[in-house]
Amino acid sequence: MRIYFLTTDDRVFLPHFFEQVFGETDAEIIGLALVNDPSLKTFLLKSFSFLGPFTFAREVWYQARLRLLASLAPSRTPTISSVCAKYGVTVTSVKKVNDKSFRSFLRESDIDVLVSVACPQILRKKILEIPKLAAINVHYALLPEYRGQYPSFWVLAEGEEYTGVSVHYMAELVDAGDVLVQVKDKILAEDTFYTLVRRLKTTIGPSALIEALRKIRGGDEFVLKNEAEKGTYYGFPTRADMQRFRKRGRRWR
Repeated sequence: MRIYFLTTDDRVFLPHFFEQVFGETDAEIIGLALVNDPSLKTFLLKSFSFLGPFTFAREVWYQARLRLLASLAPSRTPTISSVCAKYGVTVTSVKKVNDKSFRSFLRESDIDVLVSVACPQILRKKILEIPKLAAINVHYALLPEYRGQYPSFWVLAEGEEYTGVSVHYMAELVDAGDVLVQVKDKILAEDTFYTLVRRLKTTIGPSALIEALRKIRGGDEFVLKNEAEKGTYYGFPTRADMQRFRKRGRRWR
């Protein structure tokens, strides 16, 4: 089974995600695309407002430090590209994932499964129809609850006791396809946003994706219905949402 990944150049959690997936799956990984985020400026402006100047500055410094360490000590600071090099996976940079030229490239690559892992662009119908077996996404919440952005922030802000990972078929609507694999995880009293995201993205998420790929390969058609009317959708948090998050005793790190 031939797999192709669409993702973003995250330096914090996703190198560990792909290290585990590449090391444990028996599928053939034929490539990975680092997809450009067209709304990066808007994201940064919203993040500044949402996080506040101190936390935002600390996050910028943290990201810059990771990139510096990756250049100075690549063996100690993995990136998605370095993990791909380790496993012989070809990396491509893509500006517009729905462009005809990239769709043609995917068709020529003869892929069975297209996997989105934090891909920063919405995939349209024409690209979702390319893989022979499935186009799937890894979402860090228990669908149909907490569709949309920043699910790990929202479950903490709303005082949930549980969250988890859902690997689901992709549809044109965001986070709308039926669920192949869902893993529930208890939120700990001491969890910060970062500890929760780390657990979901570096431990639970990779295992859930590997199980989903096994199901697809084995022809297991059982799914959990992802019924929109029974779920919730959340957008980008605001400063008021961060205040509510902190009133619950939660911390960013």
